[in-house]
Amino acid sequence: VKLWVSIGRDAGLRPGDLMGAIVNEAGIAAGDVGMIDIAPRFSLVEVPEGSADDVIAALSNTRLKGERPSVRRDREGGEGGGSF
Repeated sequence: VKLWVSIGRDAGLRPGDLMGAIVNEAGIAAGDVGMIDIAPRFSLVEVPEGSADDVIAALSNTRLKGERPSVRRDREGGEGGGSF
């Protein structure tokens, strides 16, 4: 399942930052994390369906680049249907 994260490249977020937070905070294996796309103002990351709620809770309670992100299941097309 694809998750939408409210922090992106403009905040200095890199794929490794998001991967590290998911692995360290949600406790899922790095190999279970799929595609990570970092757009200027948001990010998208694929995680297993069974882990999605755990990842949402974990990321919502941590800080990425000094910010506490909003995290939710993606509505197709990313934020407002825009593209990268």
